[in-house]
Amino acid sequence: MPLPSSGQITLDEMHVEAGGSTTTQGAVNDADIRALIGAASGGPNLAFTDWYGASARVTINITISSNTNNYNLSNSKGGTYSAGNTTINVTINSGVTVGSVTSIGYAFTTGTGWATGDVINIINNGTIKGKGGSGGAGADITFGGANNNTQGGNGATGGPAFRGQFACTVTNNGSVYGGGGGGGGGGGFWLSGDGKITFNSANAGSGGGGGAGVNGGSGGTGGTASGAGAVQGTNGSAGSSTAGGSGGTGGYNGGNGGGLGANGAIGQSASNAGGTGGTRGAYQVGASLINGGSGIGGTVGGRSL
Repeated sequence: MPLPSSGQITLDEMHVEAGGSTTTQGAVNDADIRALIGAASGGPNLAFTDWYGASARVTINITISSNTNNYNLSNSKGGTYSAGNTTINVTINSGVTVGSVTSIGYAFTTGTGWATGDVINIINNGTIKGKGGSGGAGADITFGGANNNTQGGNGATGGPAFRGQFACTVTNNGSVYGGGGGGGGGGGFWLSGDGKITFNSANAGSGGGGGAGVNGGSGGTGGTASGAGAVQGTNGSAGSSTAGGSGGTGGYNGGNGGGLGANGAIGQSASNAGGTGGTRGAYQVGASLINGGSGIGGTVGGRSL
């Protein structure tokens, strides 16, 4: 508990705050008591009022030893936390993955419940990855319809990995990746042939592949073709933890999902109607608060925001 911020303050209170036992011997010049206010030995003109509000620094060590999703450090700091007077040391063990179950949620965030004077140190020996973006849907097409060129769906943006909402240091001995963007869905197209060289056809678009992530993005659904010469689209494949999923094949193919920290590919089409590939996710958000503004180093992939 911090010392009183006004009124009477006793040497015994200082001694206890510094970790001593009540009524045992202590002196203003003791190293542990001076450390409460950062005073040098034999510092001149020290007064008891200099210790108003002083508090012994708290150190909290946290180890993430198993896979987890959407980790908010502020929610895990525990009951010994002392606002403005705490050092948090977080270690993510080797082989551990911190991920996200949604493409808008952060795999790891410092959170906001901190005060000036707190110190956050993070050592990543594992991997922090955003979720993969979903693949775009393939376009439907009907032979003879008013529009012979239908648009495939766009791939979704990959999810973010790390967010700094308070000043922190990050030592990255592992890897940090934004989720891969989803592949674009294939466009649809119908053609009225002459029956000799060309023939009536209606080609639907196939779904885009999902982006890579701890939780890979889902593949897009294939489009439906109807009427003369109908060729159906097929579904795209879901992304995995290490690679983007393949776009569906049939009609006009869907684009492949992006790998870790990579954009998804555009879907195929007859006339620029393939869906765009999803943008790669951010490996860091709040770079100005991470490592004094230099951001996360080491093995990273994706955008920096």
